Amino acid sequence: MASPSNLRKRTKEAVSAGRHIDTQGHLEGWFANVRGKGTEASINTYLTTVSQKMINTLKHVSLDWLKSEELLDVAESLKFQGIEKFLGLTGNIYPDLTKVFFTNLKVKGHRFESRVKGVIMDITPEVWEIVTGLKCDGLKLGKGTIEGLEEYNKVTFYRSCLRNPQVVGKGFQVGSLAVYPRILAFIIVWILTPRGHNHVVLHEEDLILMNCIMNQIKVNWLSVIGMQLEKAKRLMDYRIPYVVLISKFIQYFKVPDEGELIEPVKQTFEMNTTNFNKIGLIKVNGQ
Repeated sequence: MASPSNLRKRTKEAVSAGRHIDTQGHLEGWFANVRGKGTEASINTYLTTVSQKMINTLKHVSLDWLKSEELLDVAESLKFQGIEKFLGLTGNIYPDLTKVFFTNLKVKGHRFESRVKGVIMDITPEVWEIVTGLKCDGLKLGKGTIEGLEEYNKVTFYRSCLRNPQVVGKGFQVGSLAVYPRILAFIIVWILTPRGHNHVVLHEEDLILMNCIMNQIKVNWLSVIGMQLEKAKRLMDYRIPYVVLISKFIQYFKVPDEGELIEPVKQTFEMNTTNFNKIGLIKVNGQ
């Protein structure tokens, strides 16, 4: 356990969302427990690890836009999963309070628990459905697990998604995919299981999710999001995902935000024609 002198020193050096947090009282307010005082263990975790983490780049997409672009197969597949509201989450975000939430986060099955500024946040399946529209049902997937997908083979599936199945390059490259699976891959790596880098190569988990979405196999998305958050807590270089989602929970539980850093989600974070043109998906003669 860090000594009070070391904790004070780290407090002066801590940086959150580009701002210097230089008062112990400020941190104790963020990490206040039911007695109104910040716990030293949580503050120490924040100072030594979480405050140094970057927040993942935000993205959101509208199923109405996909339909307007005549990407009906993509839109219908995502609608079947029941994730249209989650994919379109936008609004104000709380960069500092997100890191406090992340520091205190505990994932217990389908229940997520955290504490911000003394407010206990018990995120039950009922709260998930209210805030995101996600329901606690569907196939529960683990890392590299294909239980319930006995017919699935990642190489065979990947080849079936290629523009030209006869030309198989090295690795599982996004750029070789046909339009439908390529857009799904983009949505998976930027929104559903976001990561900070290497969006052009599909991981095994990405392929499993693509297979489920394209074949209308309902996925338990609470489980997927929980695993992604736990991975971000475990790996120091992994960026904090789902900042808009976390901010929605902060608002739902009415965490006081007076004096806190609040930022709007920028229009440039929306997946639209411009974004897809940048990855080579350009219509020719309306196609």
